Amino acid sequence: MFWRRRRDLEGGKELGVWLLDDDGTVREELYVESHEYRGGDFDVYTASPDGEWTHLGSFETAAEGFDAALAHVEESDHPLEGP
Repeated sequence: MFWRRRRDLEGGKELGVWLLDDDGTVREELYVESHEYRGGDFDVYTASPDGEWTHLGSFETAAEGFDAALAHVEESDHPLEGP
């Protein structure tokens, strides 16, 4: 099982999307989402295939949001695909 960045799914308010891939089956989704368009922060959350959402935090900058998302990946014990 490994985390894979899905750049083709990013756009609009989703700045970063990673999928936890288990031989072609997505086990978890991880998002960094911007709410700048409405004066808000950057949220990081996960989603399960069952539709359960877990908010991991709100951050003032995109960089802080990405740091939190990558910390979640590191804590998951599953590697990030690619370099």
